[in-house]
Amino acid sequence: MSTRPKPHGQLGHSNAIQAGGWHGLLASPRRNRGIAAALLATATLLLYFPVVHHDFLNFDDPDYVTANSHVRSGLNFPNLGWAFRSLEAGNWHPVTWLFHMADCQFFGLNPGAHHVVNVLLHAANVLLLFWLLQQATGALGRSFLVAALFAFHPLNIETVAWVAERKNLLSALFSLITIAAYGWYVQRPSWKRYLLVGGVFVLALMSKPMAVTIPFLLLLLDYWPLQRGVRKDGRGWYQQWGWLFFEKAPLLAMTTGSVAITVVAQRAVGAVVPVTGLSFWIRVQNAVVSYVEYIVKMLWPTRLAVYYPHLEYSLTWSQVAAAAIMLAGMTALVLRFHRRGYLVMGWLFYVLALFPVIGIIQVGGQAMADRYAYVPLVGLFIIIVWGLAELADALSVSPAARTAASLCLIAALAATSRHTLQYWQDSLTLFTRARNVAGRGNFVIENNLAAALDAAGRVDEAMEHYQAARALDPGNPVPHYNLAVHLLGTQPQAAIEEFQLAMRYAFRDAHSRQVTISCLDNIGTALMRLNDYDGAARNYTAALSLDPDDYTALVGRGEIFYEQGRFSEAVSDLHRAAGINPDPAVHWLLIESLKKQGQD
Repeated sequence: MSTRPKPHGQLGHSNAIQAGGWHGLLASPRRNRGIAAALLATATLLLYFPVVHHDFLNFDDPDYVTANSHVRSGLNFPNLGWAFRSLEAGNWHPVTWLFHMADCQFFGLNPGAHHVVNVLLHAANVLLLFWLLQQATGALGRSFLVAALFAFHPLNIETVAWVAERKNLLSALFSLITIAAYGWYVQRPSWKRYLLVGGVFVLALMSKPMAVTIPFLLLLLDYWPLQRGVRKDGRGWYQQWGWLFFEKAPLLAMTTGSVAITVVAQRAVGAVVPVTGLSFWIRVQNAVVSYVEYIVKMLWPTRLAVYYPHLEYSLTWSQVAAAAIMLAGMTALVLRFHRRGYLVMGWLFYVLALFPVIGIIQVGGQAMADRYAYVPLVGLFIIIVWGLAELADALSVSPAARTAASLCLIAALAATSRHTLQYWQDSLTLFTRARNVAGRGNFVIENNLAAALDAAGRVDEAMEHYQAARALDPGNPVPHYNLAVHLLGTQPQAAIEEFQLAMRYAFRDAHSRQVTISCLDNIGTALMRLNDYDGAARNYTAALSLDPDDYTALVGRGEIFYEQGRFSEAVSDLHRAAGINPDPAVHWLLIESLKKQGQD
């Protein structure tokens, strides 16, 4: 007889479930569900309404939107091909690139519109989470409260209020849709329904590789609330769970492929910190402390910042031991009360969903990041809500008192989030806040704060922070590059020298290729201002050898060829540039080059 499990109509743990299965009868009228969903959506949009006035940030937003010529030029066939082959930003996420391109296609570089799309995606994730929990458990009130915590918690502001974190929102969206498709498959398993699960899972992976844990999270859902591991024919649990593991094999194969591509992408840009730079034991210590620190920030969300510098060798044994004891105690507690399935599922959901970004494989210089907790915290929210509901049942707390307490909690989180949201209005406010929270010098914070001050016209203050950044990491190319950009307009020769220093140190940077290309482009621009057209052309050619679709180099070299009377070469470069970004000035120069070419 086949050990393949059949879906069950009524689930076993009455303390957590009001209706059975994904296809069970719901405990509340459809009207109540609609009202709850409308309240969640409306409140989420109102909370994040201020982002329509927020600017782009100087941290990652240039890589993803404002300085990315492929994205800025919108949706076209060359850009579609680039999206699927690009490993820029250390990831292979074509779906994310396509969404950013669509934003630029419809809204240009209007930052408010890009932010609004992020808010809409977050609202969609909130509604999906509410619907999934309510369908799976039949518990309308508990599902609503979990979704509300997810909607309003301050830790999620980073994901929503940062345009560059579109990838996190999209990955969460497609991950939730994958779970919904899996619920549909569980009702009546078939290969066609499984194909839908796999197809949506691929979209999640193509948005951000953090979705690699989805197959394991589906196994947790099999445990609770689906209870697919419970058999009625008396066969052993190992046979049942053996099939459930085997059932996830195609998804695990997709996960393996995504991990392999991500490793290649991050090595290509030098984003992975080698063990020689940060020992494995230090990474483990930071991971243990970070698991606890995320919980602390969930319970008491204060002193949030865009960047938390890695403590490296500054962690004490007492900190690591205390964190390890807390994690061990929580694990022992959920196993002791394993019959309350939501405890095991919620805790392991948190641990597994956070594992890819906990720092064992260190990418970048941060110890942790609020955005990493976006999906993992759902597991803890489930534990809190279901656990408090059980406690309220045991104490016979009235429905009115439960509702009042829930509203107070939601209001407190919303007020804290609204306060925290103001720090994300622009780069200057954001990195001033990060510097205050860090309490010590950090290269990333000082450099980005300097760039923000520079953009605000506060040149003298900017120079102080550029110098501080250079002192903290003398061999880093970024301060040299930013100083050169500052000098480009008034002192082109001095700018060239700084750009050359930036290129010399670029091999140490996580985006060495992009830094080198940008330096070559800017040196070309500086040399044109110095009327050295041959030197400028050489630098543009060097940039194009690294990126044949480098828009700045194509336009610059095309203009040089036009001035030198090399019209056929000018036509070639300008035609390619116009295909990437149909700028009117480029089209005009292309037309003039074609006219001159016809006269030759």
